[in-house]
Amino acid sequence: MNIIREIIDVHTHIFPEKLATRAADNIVNYYSIPRQGNGTAEGLFEGASKFENIRFIISSATLKPDKAEVGNNFLLESANNDNRFIPLSSFHPAMGFDNAVKEIERTKALGAKGIKIHSDFQHFFVDDENAIEIYKECARLNMPILFHAGDKTTDFSTPKRILNIVEKVPNLVIIAAHMCGYSVWDEAEKYLIGAPVYTDTSEAMLGMDEKGLYNLIEKHGVDRVMFGSDYPLWNTNFAFDEIERIGLSEEEKDKIYSGNAKKVFGV
Repeated sequence: MNIIREIIDVHTHIFPEKLATRAADNIVNYYSIPRQGNGTAEGLFEGASKFENIRFIISSATLKPDKAEVGNNFLLESANNDNRFIPLSSFHPAMGFDNAVKEIERTKALGAKGIKIHSDFQHFFVDDENAIEIYKECARLNMPILFHAGDKTTDFSTPKRILNIVEKVPNLVIIAAHMCGYSVWDEAEKYLIGAPVYTDTSEAMLGMDEKGLYNLIEKHGVDRVMFGSDYPLWNTNFAFDEIERIGLSEEEKDKIYSGNAKKVFGV
């Protein structure tokens, strides 16, 4: 039986078909965990087969400054071709302030609902002063930023660094992914849980059991938590089943599965 509940998966990645498998494998090789999807849009839909009413926030971080427009255009065109997609765009601080802001403004005009930053992959400290100045423009333009947060192997995206952004750009809408700190949830709890940031549930169950995740959601506040899979690492069906195990109320589910995302991204 298909699930009628409205779902917005706020953390997914798709790639052009000829590049998708290689891109998905690169992610797998970095994190040393198996993937459930192949990185294509078709694979994303197949992995969400149980839902009748679902949309996906699609994003990809700009790894090379000169490739920002190409990557952003793919996501924007994908959304134009399928109304289940809600696109985010991206930039790299090495583009320079003027070029980055110009690209953010361009993509917003074309339908982007926010920004994706994965500083571990982009190789810059997420609270770099040059990036902070661009984040201020994102706040001015009402463009939320979905930040990859946390990695036990690097110092680029630590919860403490993201807290620095909160303090320096207090009017920026921040989503600190992976329950505020992938693989460093103790640090996430110290610096970001309870802070004025949103988060998503993607892959939190890799580091916590049901009780631990439930307690972290309650401590952070259910009004600031959104559902995410991180496709192609996990598919939406599997990520949903994981969240269903932790004992949320129906009201909490309504907020996490779609209500909060509607507010954050204006959809």
